[in-house]
Amino acid sequence: MDKSPGVALGRLILALDRTVATLVSAPQGLDVPVRSLAMIDIDDVHFGLGRAARSADVFLLVGLSDEVSTELLGGLGSHRPVAVMSKTSPTTLTDLADRLGIAVVAIDPHARWERIYNLTSRVLDTARRSSDDGESMESGATGDLFELAAEVARRTGGLVSIEDERSHVLAYSTAGDEADELRRLSILGREGPPEMLAWLRQWGVMDALRTSSRVVAVDARADLGLRERRAVAIRAPGTGEFLGVVWLQCGARALADDTDEVLTGAAAVAARVIARRRTAGTEHDEVVRRLLGARGDIVDVEALAAALGLDSSVAVVLVGFTTRGSPDAAVPLGENTTRISALTLHASAFSPLSVTSTIGDRAYAVLPGVSGDAAVEWARVSVDATDRQFGIRIRAVVAGPHTLSAVPELRTQINRVLDAASLEGDLIDDVTTVGGSRTGVLLGEIVALLAENPDLVDPRVSELADLDHRTGSEFTVSLRAYLDRFGDVRSAADDLHVHPNTLRYRIRRIEALTGMELGDPATRLVVALSLRVR
Repeated sequence: MDKSPGVALGRLILALDRTVATLVSAPQGLDVPVRSLAMIDIDDVHFGLGRAARSADVFLLVGLSDEVSTELLGGLGSHRPVAVMSKTSPTTLTDLADRLGIAVVAIDPHARWERIYNLTSRVLDTARRSSDDGESMESGATGDLFELAAEVARRTGGLVSIEDERSHVLAYSTAGDEADELRRLSILGREGPPEMLAWLRQWGVMDALRTSSRVVAVDARADLGLRERRAVAIRAPGTGEFLGVVWLQCGARALADDTDEVLTGAAAVAARVIARRRTAGTEHDEVVRRLLGARGDIVDVEALAAALGLDSSVAVVLVGFTTRGSPDAAVPLGENTTRISALTLHASAFSPLSVTSTIGDRAYAVLPGVSGDAAVEWARVSVDATDRQFGIRIRAVVAGPHTLSAVPELRTQINRVLDAASLEGDLIDDVTTVGGSRTGVLLGEIVALLAENPDLVDPRVSELADLDHRTGSEFTVSLRAYLDRFGDVRSAADDLHVHPNTLRYRIRRIEALTGMELGDPATRLVVALSLRVR
C-alpha cells in the first residue's frame, strides 16, 4: 500500500492549472489527500474494475457517457475515490458525486487523456519521492519539474513550460488568461495551428535550439495569436545530448532583467532531473529484461525480486504481445513508446506490482498474484484498447501462473506461439494461452520446416499454383477450401461464394490436371500441408 502523504486535492488541481482542469465540486474540501489514479474506460465498466482501479483515489473517466459514469459511481460500494475527472460534468453526475462525497473535476474537452494521466502521475510521483527522502513538497525546485517551472515563472514574470525532445510537455507553471493558443494546445497534448508551427519552422526556432545552448528569442505575431517567447535547450550533463526545451512565454508584465540567466540555470537543473529519471528507468528496464531471461539464465531470483519490489514466492503470469500480421505492416510494438506506456498503465491498473518491458519487437508484462483466466480477460481488454486507441491489432499470449524463476521459460513458450502465429494466424486466436494454442504451434512449426526444405513440398501443389499465376484460375484457393472443409462441397462453396457445382467442376479438373487422388487420406494430408507453405 502507498504510505506517502499524497498531494492535497486542491494542490493537484492547482498544479494542473485551469488550462486543463476546473473544479466543479468538492464536498469534502480540498485538503483530502490523493495518492493514486486510474484510467477507467468502457472495458473496465464491462469487465469489472481491477484491484488497483478500485482502490485508486482519482478516476479518469475516459470516453464514458454521462449515463455510464453515473452508473459506475452508483455501484462502487464501500470504497469511493476522492475525485473523478471527466470531460463532461452533467448535473446528474455532479449531484450523485456530491451525495457520495466525491469531488468532480472538469477536464478541457480538447485535452488528451494520456497527457492528463502523465501530468497527474508526475505530481503524485513528486509527493512519493519527497516522502521517501523525508522532504517537504515545498523543499525546493531542484527535485521536480513542476516546482522548477513555478520557480522560474516567479523569478521571471513569464509563463513556463518544460518539454522533452519530442515536444511533449513534461511540466508547466500555472497561469491565468495570459496563455496564448500555442501554449494552451501544447499543454493539452495537441499540436498548435499548422500556420503557427510552419512559421516557427520557417524562423528556424527549433533548429537554433537543437544546435546551440544560447537563449533563443521568438518575436510576437499578433496575426497568429503568438506572444513573445524565449527558449533554451536542455542538454544532458557531460554529453550535451538534446533532452528538451524550457519555454518562457511573456505574460501581462515585462520580463525580469535577468531572465536569460534564470532560463540558462533552469535548463541545467532540468537536465539533471531528466537525466536522473532516465537513468533510473534504464536500470529498471535492465532488471526486468534479466528477469525475462534476455541476458541468459537467472542467477539470483531473490535479488531480482527485491530490485523490482516483488515477492519471489508469489506465482506470476506472463503475457507477451506483438503486432499482428507482417512485421512490415506497422511500427513494431516494442519500438513504439506511446503504446508501451499505454500497456504499462493497463498492466498497473490490473496488477499493481506488475512490471513491463520490451525485447525486440515484442512486449511482455509480468503479472504477480493473478489467475490465468483473469490474465486472459485482461489481455483481451488490452488488445481491444490498443485497436481502439491506436488502430493497431496486436496478439497476446498468456503463460502461467508459475514461479518467478520460471519466467524465462514462460517467455520461450510465448515466443513459440507468437512465431507460429506469424505462419498460422488463422489457427491461433488474437488472445490465447500457451496450452490453448498447441495445434496452431505444431502446425506452424511443421509448415516452417517444409518452407525451409522445399523438396518436401508436394510438386503438384507448386505446379497448380504456377498454373493459377499464368492463367488467373482459382484452383489453389478452391483446393484449400475443399480440404479445410474435409470435402464438404457445400460448406466450401459457401466459403468461396461460388455455386457447389462450380467447386465440383474445379476439384475434378484439379485431379485431372495433377493426378491427385483426393479420396486418399495420405494425399489430402500432404497436399493440405503443402498448400499452407504456399
